[in-house]
Amino acid sequence: MNNLEEVLLVEQNAWPDIGEGMVAEKQKFMNRIELGWINLLYHNSQPAGVISYHKPAFTIPSTLDILQHQFDQNGLLSWANILHEYGLPKDWYSATNDGFIYGENKIHDTDSNCVFLIGVGVDEQLKGNGFVNTLIAYTLNQAKESGAKFVLGYGRLPQLHEKYTNPTIHEAEKHLLKTKPGTNLPYDYGARFHVRNGAKAVSVIPNAMDDPESCNYGFLAIYKL
Repeated sequence: MNNLEEVLLVEQNAWPDIGEGMVAEKQKFMNRIELGWINLLYHNSQPAGVISYHKPAFTIPSTLDILQHQFDQNGLLSWANILHEYGLPKDWYSATNDGFIYGENKIHDTDSNCVFLIGVGVDEQLKGNGFVNTLIAYTLNQAKESGAKFVLGYGRLPQLHEKYTNPTIHEAEKHLLKTKPGTNLPYDYGARFHVRNGAKAVSVIPNAMDDPESCNYGFLAIYKL
């Protein structure tokens, strides 16, 4: 908790003034710190990046194993079908209780053997140094050491707005599947750092969060540890 102001400074410097809930305020980070699931990255003794996560009550490894297998067999999955069949939270706000974690709806389970990535941010002035990959890799290792079998998150597609104003879900899926030239990695950097670190982007999520850069779309990222 002694590092709270540094965490808040990184969060403010990591995000533009965009969608509701994109920049977490003090109480949200206080709750996450109390859970013990937050990492703060320093560069040259200065706070540079932050990642927060929790153990979700809303899914289990067998469900995520099925989803990953279905993706391997069939490609991108329908988000509507995932909601109907497996009951994952419909958007980022439902998965995190609007970023507060605590609340009337029980979304956190200390005994869960899954981990949900709430958010990761790097000071805008320090982007391009691979700090997001460092934060993700470190957190995946922590999750595995804690006994987690899967890590999941609702990722962003911040480059979607470069081509589309009001994309359909099929256009968002096409965007997610587009690869960076000369690689097998996604073109969109929001998906690329997840896939680079071992995730599979299995489904596009409409209305995932209030995020104009992503045209409010997101995607389900699943890491099998």
